[in-house]
Amino acid sequence: MCIDLVLADPYPMMLEGLAHAFQGANDFAVKACVTNGEDALQAVQRYRPHILVMDLSLSRRTGLALLAEIKTQKWPTRPVVFTGAPIGDVLLALDLDVQGLVSKDKTKDFLARCIQFVHAGGKWLDHDLSDKSMALLLAQKREKAQAAQLLTPREMTVARLVTEGLPNKRIASQLSISEGTAKLHLHHIYQKLSCSGRMSLQRCMQEQGVA
Repeated sequence: MCIDLVLADPYPMMLEGLAHAFQGANDFAVKACVTNGEDALQAVQRYRPHILVMDLSLSRRTGLALLAEIKTQKWPTRPVVFTGAPIGDVLLALDLDVQGLVSKDKTKDFLARCIQFVHAGGKWLDHDLSDKSMALLLAQKREKAQAAQLLTPREMTVARLVTEGLPNKRIASQLSISEGTAKLHLHHIYQKLSCSGRMSLQRCMQEQGVA
């Protein structure tokens, strides 16, 4: 059976290479080649391909937004992510239950096998990307645990109120402590988490998932 494809990649040379690779193969039919997420969405709606081969680094509609839309609409098209995007974006793609995931450093034959496997109903996740995603998850969990272990319960409360944008006076009022005590807590928090100020603390809390 011929597998209908829509190809979406922001780089014209990469897109041209993908099109050339699959147009010359008997098992595949390229229905459209697009360079942004909005055109990819329209191509999926128009052609209803078996597989959408897509990068995550798309403009006008991001790859992650495109994955979310396909999942929400429950279209039969199955996305295969072929990307060199940061591992954080790859992790978010996994959260969206993407069926196929291939790093751009893999060969055309590797990508073709992935497409065929996903088309047959399987789930193909590039081990290199999966391992990096797992390593990132573990690192995030370690960082979250580090903040929880380093800060006292009261300091954690103060840090969370800072991330909500509350000034020291409001924090003191909400916790029924003096403003000087609130400042002292904040000073200790900065030292323990190696933060230079409120903005740095906000980023730290958000990155560690404890905001």
